[in-house]
Amino acid sequence: MYHTEPPTDKTIREWYMKFQQSGCLCAAKRTGRPGPSAETVELVRETFARSPQKSTTCASRELQMSQSSVWCILRKCLCVKGNRVQLFQVLNPQDHSLHLRFCLDFQQRLWEDGFAEKLVFSDGATFHVCGKVNRHNVRIWGTENPHATIEYVRDLPKVNVFCAVSSCKVYGPFFFAEPTVTGINYLNMLQLWLMPQLQEDIVDFIIQQDGAPPHYHLDVLAHLNANLPGRWIGRASHNDSPLLP
Repeated sequence: MYHTEPPTDKTIREWYMKFQQSGCLCAAKRTGRPGPSAETVELVRETFARSPQKSTTCASRELQMSQSSVWCILRKCLCVKGNRVQLFQVLNPQDHSLHLRFCLDFQQRLWEDGFAEKLVFSDGATFHVCGKVNRHNVRIWGTENPHATIEYVRDLPKVNVFCAVSSCKVYGPFFFAEPTVTGINYLNMLQLWLMPQLQEDIVDFIIQQDGAPPHYHLDVLAHLNANLPGRWIGRASHNDSPLLP
């Protein structure tokens, strides 16, 4: 009638015995996956005690166990977690009040009609081609964050890329031909590549740039003050004319 095979004699006997012993035919609670032994947990602890920056992939190959097992032992048995390497910029005591004033002024201007459409944000990135450690992929395993830093040699082979974005368009990427971005080649990029495009697309645009050394080169600031007075955001001195001093 139900197109299924009836239970076998063995199955019926098992049901009978189970009912005799427990008075119920409910499935017993499963024990689940057995946990790692104390020896295995100690091996993982010793491995990362010797080398806290070791990845779980390397540890799994070294200990001849799966990566998921290594990760579970670290997080559940040893209660450690991977901490990222962080980069910090030194701030002076007066920088906090300046940042607060800038944020308040900028929020007020965002209420003005058409202000947000004029903004053009820009930034650059450096891609190393020599195997430099990517701090986003580095983890240091431990119960406390060691706040580790990374030292590296300057002027290694790299590629410098620039990009700008407005409310309606992305400008770039622009690849610098020179190995190092200086104030001179940054100014050439602004004059010959970025500014002509912005002048065609946006009326009275406002360009933002960060505080990288090439961005506040004397020639760059002189160009911005002469051609975009009150229409640029960035690091400036008392003699300059940015949007928000």
